[in-house]
Amino acid sequence: MGLGDVRVFASSCLSRDRDAAATRLRHPFRNVVCMNTVRRPLAFSLALMVASCATLAGCGVRVSDAGVATPTASAPSPTDTANVRGVVDDERMAKLQRSRWSDTVTQHVVCVDGAYTVDRNADAMVVEVTGACREVTILASAATVLLPAVDELSVQGDGNIVIMAAAREVVLDAGADANLVGWESGTAVVKDAGTLNGTTPIS
Repeated sequence: MGLGDVRVFASSCLSRDRDAAATRLRHPFRNVVCMNTVRRPLAFSLALMVASCATLAGCGVRVSDAGVATPTASAPSPTDTANVRGVVDDERMAKLQRSRWSDTVTQHVVCVDGAYTVDRNADAMVVEVTGACREVTILASAATVLLPAVDELSVQGDGNIVIMAAAREVVLDAGADANLVGWESGTAVVKDAGTLNGTTPIS
């Protein structure tokens, strides 16, 4: 390298040093070369991280959805249920004793053709039904009804006291409320769609 080459090299170095110094004055915390060369890789890295997080989050949601089983609700109990008993305390049980009403009967009827209906004319009365009855329907309310053994009793009125020798099935309508029904022997299947009804074997 000749003297001329040395001077050119030195001049080139001084020029780069002056440019670097000027750059540091304008950008005291980082130089242009660093800023330009680092910014693009950093931005690219951040974008890659965001995309990766989004991908992982999506996977996480799919895995969670696939792994969690949705609980199924239990089937509701039917309104009409066999062998249901209301609350019958000692006071209400005393009202189901046939002997309590035998001397106060206000209407005595005989069942004809195996069926009888206690209609609304018997409201608040003490009715005794005798004979062979397969089906008895009570439309009256606040009546006391004394029955022989029956196959099916249907109650549609409110506030009745019904005493039977026996029964195969007792049906209380959806509009039948606050009735008290008892049977002296055997087992009766009860279907109660009303409210505040009491059904029980008589003890």
